This record gives sequence, C-alpha cells and structure tokens, in this order.
Amino acid sequence: MTLLVQCEFRVRQPGNEPELVRIARALASAAATEPGTLRYQWFTTQRPGHYTILEEYADADAAETHNGNVGALLGEFFSVAELVSIAFYGELNQYLRDWIAGRDGVALNLPL
Repeated sequence: MTLLVQCEFRVRQPGNEPELVRIARALASAAATEPGTLRYQWFTTQRPGHYTILEEYADADAAETHNGNVGALLGEFFSVAELVSIAFYGELNQYLRDWIAGRDGVALNLPL
C-alpha cells in the first residue's frame, strides 16, 4: 500500500511568499526524479499565505528517502514556512513514527 501525505503550510512572513514558492518548486523538481515518489503536487489555498502539498510514496521508506534526499531544501523551506497540519494515510515506518511523536496537528489514518 502506498503512503499518502497531505500537509498545510503557512508563510512565516508575508514578504517571504516568493521564496516559499521558489523552494516548493525546487522540492517538486527534486522529487520528480525519485523512483519511490509517485506524486508531489503543491496547491495554493483559499487562505492567503497558506499552501498545501499532496505527496504519495511507494511506501514509508520512500518518504524517508525523499526527506533525506532534500534535507538541505527542507531546511531552507522551514526557514520561510511553518507546518500547520499534516495527515498521513497508510502505514508508517519507525522514522516517521519518531518524527510525529509529540507534534501538534498530526492526523494518522491507518488502513482497515
């Protein structure tokens, strides 16, 4: 079963939106070459300064690999954006279970 992830982010400072968009596009470009990344698509929302991403991976290990591959870009991204919420649909590996431990705004949806 694949792992689907939906995240919402908000820009930290209104003037940083062009930088957020630049980094989001760089992340999408990097993800396009990863064999375990099946979908990596950014969206604007109806709320100013808020953005959503849908990520789909072959499995949780592919999500972990993606995060490792784009670590430097994620560091840049989190300097201009903050995580509002994240929802996982599928099984998590230990890396992701550790990552969500103690975080607010996390929804975990496990398969039946």
